[in-house]
Amino acid sequence: MSEKEKLPFWLGVVLGMILGMSAVLIVVVPQLDRDQPDHEQIVLPTVDVEQPLLEQAKVAEPLDVSNSTPQQEQEQQPDQIQLDYVGGDEKTESMAEPVVEAKSTKDDLALSAKTDEPLKVVKAQAKAETAVKKSYGISLVLDDVGYDLRAVKRILALSVPVAISVLPESPFAREAATLSNQAGQVVMLHLPMQPGDPSLQMTDDFLHENMKKKDIRDTFLRDLAKVPFVEGVNNHMGSKLTQLDKPMDWVMQVCREKELFFVDSRTSANSVAAKSAKAMGVAWASRSIFLDHEMTLDAMKHAWQRARNCAKKKLSCVVIAHPRAKTVAFLENYLSKEDAKYMVSIKHLLQGEVLNSSISAAALP
Repeated sequence: MSEKEKLPFWLGVVLGMILGMSAVLIVVVPQLDRDQPDHEQIVLPTVDVEQPLLEQAKVAEPLDVSNSTPQQEQEQQPDQIQLDYVGGDEKTESMAEPVVEAKSTKDDLALSAKTDEPLKVVKAQAKAETAVKKSYGISLVLDDVGYDLRAVKRILALSVPVAISVLPESPFAREAATLSNQAGQVVMLHLPMQPGDPSLQMTDDFLHENMKKKDIRDTFLRDLAKVPFVEGVNNHMGSKLTQLDKPMDWVMQVCREKELFFVDSRTSANSVAAKSAKAMGVAWASRSIFLDHEMTLDAMKHAWQRARNCAKKKLSCVVIAHPRAKTVAFLENYLSKEDAKYMVSIKHLLQGEVLNSSISAAALP
């Protein structure tokens, strides 16, 4: 190369500096990029700042009970029995008040307004009778049984002591007695007796004043044969017959022979049933209160409160009820755990003892 073609010295220096800086940029800049965070890969949540946080949260709506189906309503409320019981003890103006029955006061009735813990949560026991025997308390007797098995099953489901008194002429007498016995409850014969009202019809199962001793015995035994597992007897109707000494003595003779106790339903204030039972050595008790003599809620509450007062005073109280729809519903909804503590088998409230007797009927007076 000639001297004219040679580059100036200063131009070579500038070119060298440019090449050097380019080399530095090529090596250093990518390294700096790797040391910085990659901002494009970070995704921030989007928040609607115009909507309050409470409105953004999902809130469960309350259950609309107004749209419940009839089936759901039926499960919430106890089913009502459409078929009422057939028959029933006659209503007389001379219903006797029990000696042990406590009088109700305003304070007593105020207690009934309190909400007690429902009895339905009580677990059923193997036997319905209380573990500790008491000579006082409330004994419930259910009369006129044998026409409505559903009512009997509902009463047995309460798992409290109750005597089931079965009418011999009822279509489901054996079934009702068997169910009650399997539930560990006392079975009684609701023995039909002549009423005070002559207009009331009597079937062949009734005992009446024109019967001789043999007739009363044969009819009584025929009625007993229709109801299994019987341990005791109480009178169905009977306002007329229970006032007569001789027929009641004959009834008690059969009770003694068959080792049965007798509960006087007290459909007449002039009943001699208890006197005859004591004379014949038969264990007995007398009705204290009819729970459903008046078929209103207030009347049944009032009657049950009287039974509560009686038990709290450590007195005996025999309460007779019937398998009517309103009565069953009342017992299901109004009995409490506290009531259950006072309820005992009818056998615990008997006066005297059932004599074990092998004496023949002919040997009895």
